[in-house]
Amino acid sequence: MKFTSVLSTVAFLFATKSLAMTWEEADAKAREWCADLTNEEKISLVTGRENMTGVCVGSIDPIERKGFKGLCLQDGPAGVRFAKGTATSWQAAINTASTFDRALLRKVGEAQGNEFYQRGINFALAPGMNIQRAPASGRIWESYGEDPFLAGQCGIEVIKGIQSQGVIATAKHFVGNDQENNRGASSSNIPEQALWEVYMEPFYRAVNDGSVNSIMAAYNAVNGTYSVQNKRLLTDYLKGKMDFQGMVMSDWWAIYDVEKSFGAGMDMNMPGGKQWGPNFIGNSYWGEHIQECIDNGVFPQERLDDAALRIIRSLYKAGQMENFPDVNLYVDTLTDENIALNRKVGADSNVLLKNDESVLPIKGVKKIAVIGKDSMPTKFCDDMNCADGTLALGWGSGTTDFKYVIDPLSAITERAKKDNIEIVSSGEDDAEAGAEVAKDADLAIVFVQADSGEEYITVEGNKGDRRNLDLWHGGNELIDAVASVNKNTIVVIHAPGPVNVPFLDKVKGIIFAGMPGQETGHAITDVLFGDVNPSGHLPYTWAPREDYPTDVKYDAGLPGGGEKMTQYDYDEGLFIGYRWFDKQGIEPTFAFGYGLSYTTFEYSNLEAEMEEDGLHVTLTVTNTGDVAGAAVPMIFLSFPDVVKDYPSRLFKGFDKVMLEAGESKEVNILVDNHDLSYFDVDAMEFVQPEEEISQKINI
Repeated sequence: MKFTSVLSTVAFLFATKSLAMTWEEADAKAREWCADLTNEEKISLVTGRENMTGVCVGSIDPIERKGFKGLCLQDGPAGVRFAKGTATSWQAAINTASTFDRALLRKVGEAQGNEFYQRGINFALAPGMNIQRAPASGRIWESYGEDPFLAGQCGIEVIKGIQSQGVIATAKHFVGNDQENNRGASSSNIPEQALWEVYMEPFYRAVNDGSVNSIMAAYNAVNGTYSVQNKRLLTDYLKGKMDFQGMVMSDWWAIYDVEKSFGAGMDMNMPGGKQWGPNFIGNSYWGEHIQECIDNGVFPQERLDDAALRIIRSLYKAGQMENFPDVNLYVDTLTDENIALNRKVGADSNVLLKNDESVLPIKGVKKIAVIGKDSMPTKFCDDMNCADGTLALGWGSGTTDFKYVIDPLSAITERAKKDNIEIVSSGEDDAEAGAEVAKDADLAIVFVQADSGEEYITVEGNKGDRRNLDLWHGGNELIDAVASVNKNTIVVIHAPGPVNVPFLDKVKGIIFAGMPGQETGHAITDVLFGDVNPSGHLPYTWAPREDYPTDVKYDAGLPGGGEKMTQYDYDEGLFIGYRWFDKQGIEPTFAFGYGLSYTTFEYSNLEAEMEEDGLHVTLTVTNTGDVAGAAVPMIFLSFPDVVKDYPSRLFKGFDKVMLEAGESKEVNILVDNHDLSYFDVDAMEFVQPEEEISQKINI
């Protein structure tokens, strides 16, 4: 079999919108520009104005005297929100992470950044950098999985891609916003070492390697102090120890005061009002109250000077202070190139979980049954607040306005014509009807789903976080019924993360498709028919809910910003995801990094050598199968015993390499000095152990 799809050759670049400027150069220009600003003008820079009632979800007023056009801030990680179908509806971030492909991540960032730039959007409210701590958490699809190293590497590439287009990326949500229940009235109680090594680590990489210009503070508290009021997090750690030179904005309506929030180091209040609605335009906790606090000695003038400087410095760094496009959210950027890239990422992010008897790719069949409501056209709802038809994205601010969604049934039907295969279907989640259609087919493909999203929307009883890990709409019963009458049953799962799989031993094939965006039908069809060899890998551990070290809660709603909070105790410390399963000796259903291919690979000649910039690992990867495919060698390190109470292994390196059948390539992976270090809570810094760790590498 030969893979000839043109999708595998998608390789387009966007021109960088401005020559790179250093932070030092941006700072000099910003200081000069800010020198004659009045306090009233500085306050207008830091306080959102339209309160999400204007064109953009966030806005800053113009300063006409200075020729400053104002600012537009817009969601989000899956593309431009509220664009009325004129922008690409990309795959979820968790899908992009599943590709384990840095080059592809960069291309996605470039393409998304270009769409924001053409609309005159200054700040893209992406990427999400939170950690998948519990699989039922509502917004896990907006970030990059359970591992802080992987999340950081994904974020670096997307940030660099977005910012190469002259748009400011916004790493969010700093920090510990890892569940939706009472997110605005909860405390993530995180031990110091875990705070640095797990939850702040992706942001550390975003700052130091991605040179991100903006960070969004989270709704929740950390160790009892709300993130937006947390001077230790914002000023001492982020702006101090991490040396972040950009600006910090709030999440929307996360601010409930001026004294603590502005004094702690917040630089911009979004979207400005005390709460949602046109009645709160100009009615802010900040605004003129900042001047009152300065006059009363609550915080010094320098705090306002610094906030304004950081905003303008970020704009200079991004090249936005001259010739930036005017705001127009409805410029058509749904190009053939973007469509092809979304389709490629969707295909490459498919994770082949099971393939008994090589039931896939489809071959030698005359009749296929396609079954399930998830194979059918998507019903479009506001912010995707429904789950009806195939699932392309979750719900909430991280989704988009779709112009279209390619449903699996249509795509499979069209592709089957090429091979003269008959397609029969049952487009409902009806077990009896599904079995009736499947019983005479050579192959049955059952499409099932589960959904999640943001707390402000409840879908089928799920208020952001999932109530359980079961498939929705009777998915298990549908699969059981079909598998009982067709021995060649394949299951395709669209979901934000792990689901229960009681059918695991009853079917021959399982593909986890995640949330692939508008080209979802084409993406899964490419893999089913072998036009693309699946190369996705799980960016999290898949197991029964009770096997994880932690979970979400379902407390009654509390008013945001109050003293009464839901308490999330991060007692597992460093031991999240696969680290916990290693420690407890629990065998997961599917391990972190798991993913099958239509070919096989062999790894050999593993060598490692310490050099000044870190550990250099080389190995040879050989495609030992009959078809071309992409391998993802992954490097895990074990730290010496001198580092106490530490995970037995940590994911610290990867690459993706495409190989023809029989081909071998040498792969070089650098594990830099930061990733060879652990956070010493006594020294309050990252420390590299003196003992050798290079002999404890495994793939």
